[in-house]
Amino acid sequence: MGITSSCMSKKLLGRAAALLLLILALAPWGTAEASLPYSTISSDANGQRILTPDAYVPREVWNGFNDPEDLFVTAADELYVADTGNNRIVQLDPDGRVVRTIPAALAEGEDEQARNPKEKLRRPEGVFVTAEGEIYVADSGSRRIAVFDKDGNYVKEFAAPQSELIPSTFTYIPSKVIIDARGYMYIVTKGGYQGMLQLDPDGQFSGFYGANKVQSDWMTRIKRKYYTEEQLKAEAANLPGAITNMTVDGRGFIYTLNRDLKSGQLKKLNYGGIDLLGGRNFAPWLGPMDRFSMQDAAVDADGIITVIEAAAGRIYQYDPDGQLLFRFGNAATSTQQMGLFKRATSVAVNSRGQILVADGELNNIQVLDRTAFGSLVHSAVSMYTRGEYEKSRTTWQEILKLDSMYDRSYQGIAKAEYDAGQYEQAKHHFEMANDKTGYSESYWQLRMKVLMREFGRTMTGLFVLLAVWYVFRRIRRKRVSAAPSSEPPLRRLTGRWGTAFRLTGLVLRKPVQVMGEIAENRSVPYLYAAALVVAGCLIRIAGERAVGFIFAKQDFIDISLWSEAVSYFVPWALWVLASYLIGSVMKGEGTFRNVFVVNAYALVPYLVLTLPIKLLSNVLTLQESVLYTSAITGIQIWMLLLFFIGTQAVQNYNLNEAIQMAAVSLFTMGCIWLFGFVLIGLVYQAVDFFVDLGQEVWARV
Repeated sequence: MGITSSCMSKKLLGRAAALLLLILALAPWGTAEASLPYSTISSDANGQRILTPDAYVPREVWNGFNDPEDLFVTAADELYVADTGNNRIVQLDPDGRVVRTIPAALAEGEDEQARNPKEKLRRPEGVFVTAEGEIYVADSGSRRIAVFDKDGNYVKEFAAPQSELIPSTFTYIPSKVIIDARGYMYIVTKGGYQGMLQLDPDGQFSGFYGANKVQSDWMTRIKRKYYTEEQLKAEAANLPGAITNMTVDGRGFIYTLNRDLKSGQLKKLNYGGIDLLGGRNFAPWLGPMDRFSMQDAAVDADGIITVIEAAAGRIYQYDPDGQLLFRFGNAATSTQQMGLFKRATSVAVNSRGQILVADGELNNIQVLDRTAFGSLVHSAVSMYTRGEYEKSRTTWQEILKLDSMYDRSYQGIAKAEYDAGQYEQAKHHFEMANDKTGYSESYWQLRMKVLMREFGRTMTGLFVLLAVWYVFRRIRRKRVSAAPSSEPPLRRLTGRWGTAFRLTGLVLRKPVQVMGEIAENRSVPYLYAAALVVAGCLIRIAGERAVGFIFAKQDFIDISLWSEAVSYFVPWALWVLASYLIGSVMKGEGTFRNVFVVNAYALVPYLVLTLPIKLLSNVLTLQESVLYTSAITGIQIWMLLLFFIGTQAVQNYNLNEAIQMAAVSLFTMGCIWLFGFVLIGLVYQAVDFFVDLGQEVWARV
C-alpha cells in the first residue's frame, strides 16, 4: 500500500505541475500558439479526457477550389484534389502550387468539341493515384470510374458492372475509389449499404466487401418473432449503416467510415473483412440527439490514423490499435479563422507530418504543421508499435518533461522496464498509467520470484502454524470439557448488549435459526442495530481504500464519500421502509423495530468478510479475478438470503407469502424512489421560484 500511496502522490504532483504549465502556456501573453481557436485533448488508459500541449498548429491556406471533396497524397508528397465544383482533378506540388489539372485546361484557341468527351468529368468526388502514377477518378456525375495515365491522358472507364449477384435495387453512383496491391478496385457508392463494390483488375464484379451488419434491438427481435409477413412489410426497412468513405494503408488494410452506427464508425479491415479495431465505439459520449459523422481518414507510414469529423469540425488521431492520441480543431461559426472548418470533406497526411484538410464550403485546403510535442508522441508511438520498447523509453521521458499528465508515456516506459526484467519499476509505472493489465503481469512476475525464493520457508512456516493450531485446539477442548458448564464462553455473555453481540457471531454459523431468534428477541438495543448499519458504511469506504489497484474502480482520492454513503444507506433504508409497510398491509406480525433490527443483522456477512477480501485482492492478479468476483458476489447473495429469511421470520410468513411480500416490497421501493425524485425536483423548483421572486422584489424595492 505504501507504493500505491507514493504513486498517487507523485502522480497528483505531476498533474498539478502540468496543469500549471498548461495555464501559463495559454495565458494571453504567451506564444502565437496560445491564440489557437481550439484546445488539444487526449485520453488516459481509462478513456478519460486530459488536456495536452498542442500537437498541430495551422500554417497556411490554399485557395482556388470550388467544393473540394477528396484529397490524395502520393509518396512524393504531391497532392491530388477532387475539385468537384470545377469538374476537374487538380495536382499540387508539396508547397501548394498548381502543377496541372485533369482534364487539362483548354489552350487559347483550342476547340472544346475537339476534345475526347470521355476526358470530361462531371462532379468528381473521389481520386486515387497508384504507385505507377495512374489516376482513378470517381466521376460521380457520369456514374463511372475514369482512369488517366501518369501524363493525364484518358485511358479507360469502368461503368456499372453486370452480375446476377448485384441486387436490382443497387444504384451505381461512385463517390470514392481505391486500388489495393493486387489491382482490385474498391468503390464506395452513394447509399450503398451492401458494402464496397469490389472489381477485379479486369473490371469484373467480385462481390461486396466490408458490409455492415444490421443493428437490431430487443423490440426488433420481438417483431420478427411474432409479426406476420404483412406486418413486417409495413415496418420501415431496417438497413445496415452505409459506408461513406474509405482509405488504404501501406500494408493493405482498408479503413472504412460508416454512417448510422452506434459503434464501428471507423473500421480497419483485413482481406477477410474482419475489423481489427474490434467494432469500437469512437464516440461513447454521444446522446441520442447528438451529431457525429466521421467524414474521411488518412493513415501515415507508421499506421497512425487521422480522421476528420464533419459535425463539430474536429480532427481525431488514433494509434494503429484505435487508441486516441489527439483531438483538436473546431467548427467555424461566424468567423473564418485557421483551425476552424465549415464543412470538412477530406483529410490527407504527407511525409512531412502535415495534415491537409479540404473544406467544401470555404472552398480551400488548410495545412496544419505538427509541433515538437506532436512529433515526439508520433515517434514514441511508432517505436512502441514496432516493439522497440527500450528505444522508445528516452522519447517517452522527453514527453513527460513537456506533459506529465500524458499517461501513455508511463505505459511506454513501463513496457520497456518489463522487457528488461525490471518488474518492480514496471509495476510502478503501469500504475501511473492506469494500465491494470500491465500492472497485473508485472506483479505476477514479482510474486513468482518471491514464491520460488521463499517456497521452502513458507511451507515450513505453514506446517508449524498448522501444528500449533492443532495443539491449541486439543488443549482448548480438554479445558472446555473439564469446565463446570459446557456452554461456550460466548454464551455466558449477559445483558442486552451481550445478547446482541452473541447473536452477531451466531448469524454466520446458524443463519436460519439465529435470524428467527433475532426476529422474536425484543431486547436487542436500537443503538446496537444502528451501529451495525453505520459500521457497514465505514467498511464500504475502508474497503475502497484497501482494495488492490487491479480491482479498484477508481482512485480512492477521486471517490465521493457522500455518494458512497447515499448509495449504501438509501437502498437499505428503502427496503426497511417498504418491507415494513407491505408487511403491515399483508397482515405481517413485524413491528418497525423488529424489521429494523433484523435487516441490520442481515449485514453481518458484509461487515465480517468484505474487508478481508478487499485486502486479499492486493495479492491477486487479473487471472485470479474470478476468485475476487466470486467472493464479493457470494457475500451479496448471502446478504440477500438473510434479508429474505429475516423478513419471513419477523412477519411470520410461509415461503409463498414471503416471496410475494418480497416482490411487492421491491416494487414499492421503486415507487418510493420515483416519488422522492419527483418531490425533490418540485421542491427545488419551488425554492428556485421563491428565490428569484425575492430577488426581483428586492431589486424593485
